[in-house]
Amino acid sequence: YQRRVHGIIIIFTKMQNYGDPKYWDERYKEQANTTFDWLEDYSSLKPLLSEYLKKDSKVLNLGCGNAEFSEQMYDDGYKNIDNIDISAIVIEQMKTRSAKRKGMTYEVMDVRSLKYPDNTYDMVIDKSTIDALLCGEEAFYNVALMTKEAQRVLKPGGYYLIISYGSAESRMPHLQRSHLSFEIQQFTIGEDEVDEEGKPRRIELEAQAHNIYLCKKKPDADKVCAENWLKVETFLNSKEEEDVDDEDEDIDIKDEDEKDFKEEDKEEVKKGEDGTVLSKKAPLVPSDKLKKTQYR
Repeated sequence: YQRRVHGIIIIFTKMQNYGDPKYWDERYKEQANTTFDWLEDYSSLKPLLSEYLKKDSKVLNLGCGNAEFSEQMYDDGYKNIDNIDISAIVIEQMKTRSAKRKGMTYEVMDVRSLKYPDNTYDMVIDKSTIDALLCGEEAFYNVALMTKEAQRVLKPGGYYLIISYGSAESRMPHLQRSHLSFEIQQFTIGEDEVDEEGKPRRIELEAQAHNIYLCKKKPDADKVCAENWLKVETFLNSKEEEDVDDEDEDIDIKDEDEKDFKEEDKEEVKKGEDGTVLSKKAPLVPSDKLKKTQYR
């Protein structure tokens, strides 16, 4: 179908609706007794996880699917892992498959409405769940709901770890909306691209590169969300953003979002606590300076 966006006619073609639970139920019925890890497996992320987690850390895995990721984490000593997915089919499959892994849970749950208490987890892991939501209807609003919930259930100082196909240009606007308060490190990783210490090595942005966003919850995050969520929700519900399927349009809409805020709110969105201007594009990170590229 065709749609006019900012005076330009865009032709949209039909694609898989990865935001639809029915799609996932059908997929997992067809793929019973198989496994699939989205983007990165546990072995490639193990060095990063070991740097920011303790073995007794409490972890939530959003959109677990039938991946071996959580099972391998558990077998490596991380025993406090909760897994959720919107597909009841795959949750039953995973409960059966991991029945011997005592203490690790699998529950049917919507990432947009988590049933866990505030300030529960040391890390929330999102392996391409954000990408799936962005392929569905009401994409921007659903992503905002998910990030709101992920931030809520994290402990202050906890980490929201996102592994995504999306570049910083398309993903950072979602992580810098005014209801969120994160310190964010962003870098890219490709297959076998690690240094001698096992940390991701700097690589060029190519099709096979995956983007990692490590978002640390600030102490004021719950207050910031309470103060700003209503206007974010109102804005997103008033726009038909989900019809825009272009990364450049993603940035344009973010700019319009900021224009709707009051003047003082715009400063909060555009500048960090130290007054530095936030960039929408994260530079690539040399392996020996991984922690120095941050958004505040």
